[in-house]
Amino acid sequence: MPTAELSPASPKSPHSASPPRRRRRKPPLALRPLHRMWRRTIDQLDVAHVDLPVRGLNPEHRGVIACQISDFHVDRDEDLARLALAVQTINAQHPDLVFLTGDYFSGPETMRRYLGAFRDELHKLAPKSGVFAILGNHDHWASAERISEALRGAGADLLANESRRVKLNGSELVIVGMDDLWARRAAPARAFAEVRDDDATILLAHNPDSALYVRHLHPGVQLSGHTHGGVVRIPFYGSPLRSILRIGKDFYSGLNRYEDFYIYTNRGLGTFFVRIRINCRPEVSRFSLVPLSELAHQPLAANGAVAAPIEDHPRRKRRAIRRRKHRQPRSAI
Repeated sequence: MPTAELSPASPKSPHSASPPRRRRRKPPLALRPLHRMWRRTIDQLDVAHVDLPVRGLNPEHRGVIACQISDFHVDRDEDLARLALAVQTINAQHPDLVFLTGDYFSGPETMRRYLGAFRDELHKLAPKSGVFAILGNHDHWASAERISEALRGAGADLLANESRRVKLNGSELVIVGMDDLWARRAAPARAFAEVRDDDATILLAHNPDSALYVRHLHPGVQLSGHTHGGVVRIPFYGSPLRSILRIGKDFYSGLNRYEDFYIYTNRGLGTFFVRIRINCRPEVSRFSLVPLSELAHQPLAANGAVAAPIEDHPRRKRRAIRRRKHRQPRSAI
């Protein structure tokens, strides 16, 4: 898997509002090899090349390139430098679309410190057809209003329970953005209100559990973040951490089938609370859109059996939504 590595000196811009940088104190000589290994696990970006299956995708959109980054958690100078590297990496892919799926800061203090520099870095994104963004739970806990203003100032189209039609290769693709689930701002019916039954949709939803509330609306594919990939990943097992998702920790990372559509969960760029990643490096996702019917393989179902093929049919007629009460999860990533 291709990687991009953070250089010791972060990129600078004459127009950047970057805060003054603090000089790093070097670790003891005996610990430097371990320190370098630790830095690589949180600074070296993986570029995940994924054929993204979209139900009902128009033939004109096959091969369209899109990139996703998520969970920046810009709390330190190093996080800002990692974001700058991610922006450079994305521009090198020459994407048609870029998707930002929330949790840009961890809280109000770091948000106030880095907001201007965050906006300036995102403004350097140069996709052919637009940048689309949603908010995550931490963004609401920091300041949804100020972060939204910065995203729009960077040229991103912020979607809060709404959709946009993007014309690509002479045909329309619909981008749906749902607000955050844990912040109790998600409104699936409003997000899909302008979506027609024959539209191919890409749903941006920060929390993978959003699938529980949109499945009856038949999204083409869902792009999420929130989990940081599970932070620790063991080969052939996945994350040993207890699931924070109602749909299970199988959805912590990568491309996974949920009922009759797929969810892709990005591992994120930053860290929160614990500055560690084990076998779970930060990720830039590079998607090539393909019709769902062309998916070359079928992943295993939760019980280990081969999943049945999914029909690439148009979106079915929507059923009325019944409101339910759910308890707020205790943990917060």
